[in-house]
Amino acid sequence: MDLPHLFPYRLTTINQNSSLIHIHHNQIIATFEKDGDENHQLHQLPIAGGTPIPLHEEESGSTCYHACFTDQEMYYSTNHENPLLNIYKTDLQTGHTTLIQQGEKAPIVVAAASSDGSYVYTETYSNTHTSAFYQTGDTKVPLVPDVNTAHTIKGIYLTKEYIYFTTNYGKEFSYLASFNLSTYEFHPLFTLDKEEITSIQFHQQSNTIVMTSEKGVRDHLYVYEVSTGVGERIDTPCDVIKKAKVTKNGHLFVLGISADKTDTIFKRETNGSWIQVTNTKVLGVPDGNMIKPDIVHYESLDGLEIEALLYKPKKANGVTIIWPHGGPQKAERMIYRPVIQYLVQSGYTFFAPNFRGSKCYGATFEKMVEQNWGDGPRHDCVAGMEWLIQTGIAEKGKIVAMGGSYGGYMSLLLAGRHPEYFCGIVDIFGISNLLTFLKNVPASWRTLMDQMVGNPETDYEKLVRDSPITYIDHMNSPMFIIHGENDPRVKTEESERIVYELKNKGVAVEYLLFNDEGHGFSKKKNEMRANREIRGFLDRITSNSSAPMV
Repeated sequence: MDLPHLFPYRLTTINQNSSLIHIHHNQIIATFEKDGDENHQLHQLPIAGGTPIPLHEEESGSTCYHACFTDQEMYYSTNHENPLLNIYKTDLQTGHTTLIQQGEKAPIVVAAASSDGSYVYTETYSNTHTSAFYQTGDTKVPLVPDVNTAHTIKGIYLTKEYIYFTTNYGKEFSYLASFNLSTYEFHPLFTLDKEEITSIQFHQQSNTIVMTSEKGVRDHLYVYEVSTGVGERIDTPCDVIKKAKVTKNGHLFVLGISADKTDTIFKRETNGSWIQVTNTKVLGVPDGNMIKPDIVHYESLDGLEIEALLYKPKKANGVTIIWPHGGPQKAERMIYRPVIQYLVQSGYTFFAPNFRGSKCYGATFEKMVEQNWGDGPRHDCVAGMEWLIQTGIAEKGKIVAMGGSYGGYMSLLLAGRHPEYFCGIVDIFGISNLLTFLKNVPASWRTLMDQMVGNPETDYEKLVRDSPITYIDHMNSPMFIIHGENDPRVKTEESERIVYELKNKGVAVEYLLFNDEGHGFSKKKNEMRANREIRGFLDRITSNSSAPMV
């Protein structure tokens, strides 16, 4: 987009997902995968557009996890030669690439770089334990006093005098902190009450830091004055902020989304007002017709409070869908999901609980799912269904469990352990057997799995107990299963095994396999087809139609 003109134009037609885009002088550097394989390889293309060219041909089939740029160099992390990742440096004028660090104990990812050759990188031991280090010459300095204390570090920004970052070191929620490059001292700077500071943007001219935060299902924006140490909340034009960017001249842009609005770019004017610089109208949907959810709370079986989103259709058909989110250390938030709007507009009530293990509710809450995939979160989902029934929103036996990835796993587990609640199940690239899942995870994940899920040897009985396939004899609801053939995280055998066993039992089951997808939908046409077929499946099972399963 060439502002102030608001019409975007296409630069490339590669038609693949990208995890990184950076404009560097007269070229664009971006990563692209291939049909959902998650091997995001670095490419370059001219500013004017054209066919992307691989930056390093020899890295085909590998993944670039992140890249940082100085005036002349690119620092990046890849699993090209090491499953625990290496950090490389490429001279963007000559193309010469040098290996500068190897991952040894855990996956390492470069987070920030300086033109003097120093850089910051992270070591990840689990989703709730990521340490960061400042590397200058042969000296490696941790950014917090004790790296062995479980904590996370994100949103790293490197200046000449300080490293600014967010961390939950010693606290429940992440806050803004600094690391002095002269004294190597760590200092907390700005903390919010039960609110997670997630990303930062440093503006050198005004000496301010723009911060995004997560509080439950919504995001907020703050501006922090470095000289005074004062932070102030500013209005947000959307429910969830996907990215905030402060330009060199001080303009603040936000890429945001809401439950009832698609991705939108906003610009903040000097008077504090926001203007919308992209069109968010969804073709075929009248303005104001999207349904925004209610934010509800209920108690789980042990008294733990759970927050959830509840979408109520204008004309309910009597069937409720429970949506366990993926991750599991993620959260269902106020974002636009086409499948949710499509099904709610079709009469289905939609319930999305942020069970224990979800992020945005503090470190203790998030850690509750570690090595506890099949117990606590499951009881939270059951308690949520009971709350729906007791409040008259849902009826036992007229509930559908539906989810993707961990959400697919939980939907299968609920079907096997609590079949009395359900009239149907939709499993989207979910896990059926934790033992085979752990055997087949990507190599870069293997050092993290013991803490996240469990050890196949020492935790064998628990992993069997928490695997949906163990309860196949109790599954009796019609089931629709979707998978991507190129899924690198959850292999297709996880779905194929369930399909095979259910067919042998005589349970109605449909299986939709996409040969050009991986762990999710990278092609809009495939997502639209899946949503239509999910709707068709639900309509058939909820109307007691005699239409045959295919």
